[in-house]
Amino acid sequence: MLLLLPLCPLLPAHAQSTADRLAYLQANAIIVRNVEPTNEEYTDLAPLKQSLQQVTVIGLGEPIHYDGGAFKAKTRLVKFLHQELGFSVIAFESGFYDCYKAWQEIQAGRLSIDAARMALYPFWISTETEELFNYIDQQKNTDKPLILAGIDCKFSGQYSDERLLPDLKRYLQTINSGMVQDTAKWRAFSTSLKRAIHISDYLTKPSTADTLVLNPAFKGILAEVTAKGVPATATREEHLFWQQFCRSSLAEIAKKFATSEEQVRDRQMGENLVFLQRELYRDRKTIVWAASSHLTYNGANIGRTFYHENPRLGDYLKQTYGARYYHLGFTGYRGEFGKLLFFHVLNVKKHKPNSIEYLLGQTKQPFLLLDFRKTILPQWLQEPLIAMPFGYRETLMRLPLVMDGLFYTEAVYGSHWIPPVGTPKPK
Repeated sequence: MLLLLPLCPLLPAHAQSTADRLAYLQANAIIVRNVEPTNEEYTDLAPLKQSLQQVTVIGLGEPIHYDGGAFKAKTRLVKFLHQELGFSVIAFESGFYDCYKAWQEIQAGRLSIDAARMALYPFWISTETEELFNYIDQQKNTDKPLILAGIDCKFSGQYSDERLLPDLKRYLQTINSGMVQDTAKWRAFSTSLKRAIHISDYLTKPSTADTLVLNPAFKGILAEVTAKGVPATATREEHLFWQQFCRSSLAEIAKKFATSEEQVRDRQMGENLVFLQRELYRDRKTIVWAASSHLTYNGANIGRTFYHENPRLGDYLKQTYGARYYHLGFTGYRGEFGKLLFFHVLNVKKHKPNSIEYLLGQTKQPFLLLDFRKTILPQWLQEPLIAMPFGYRETLMRLPLVMDGLFYTEAVYGSHWIPPVGTPKPK
């Protein structure tokens, strides 16, 4: 049963002393030796194995995009999960089609980082994640590849701009679709879809005119593809993909008339993830790389109205997978992000004594991992605590009810983007 939190700080009636809480953390937190992605000696992460043994989907969060410390830690965790626990799909909070196309290109010989640059949101192309893409290249021709996928209904990359319409048309021609045979109808659909792709961001909605073209068109394509079965020149996976692509795109187009775009997007990301895990890459254990604000669940236990009113991706995954879904949140202690004139855009440096970051900082450990499934939790950890896993904003929450574990990095710093080869250096 969910417990509604008041929006003002609430302290436990019999709060334990900081010393007692610190003693608990020192005895029970997993000490992570380092987060260097090339370090493949995983004895420090071995205590996680018991909690993750039956997990099918693990969400690796980040407090904010551009979080270099979290990116580094997550890259090493992905390799650990692939090598030690058999996870074999990495699904990003990026375009459903874009990442599908990227994986096709990677299999055909393109470097993973170049394909990812055409598919993922650009903040994930960084020196901190570079080893992840190198690793995908190393594994792609083995009997246990790490498959790149995407779950977002948004169109996130250049692949949507440049390759989506030709790929969709080619497939529809294999099923003798009426849509592509009607030249005027295909032209109107293509023009509207190009505009929708161009404005697929967090702020802009498709125009009413484009929505009225695209909505019935996608519904018609979905009906055609579903009814005609797998054509002789295509694979079952390709046939299933285009069906789900239509469903996903309908969600993106429908935001024009949605009361809450957040609910539409997170619900569709959940449906896309379940499709990947149960249909396209059937029964493969899956890693989700996304913001913690999407991966969390039980929003009534977070002291912000937004989470009470908007079910998240994590809610849909919990409903579908139950205990087989594990959300690992991330937080940090001290550091800065970016600059606007002479001021840092984000400065993480002060913590209230009743916050989890303050307590973790007192351990003087650079990296720690709290596994909320492993031990009987003390009462103070089950009570509302101030924490910063969502945007490094102080928020009151019952941590074990909104995530399954918390990864702590003492240092907080921005990621370092890798420009495309040949990009001139700024003067």
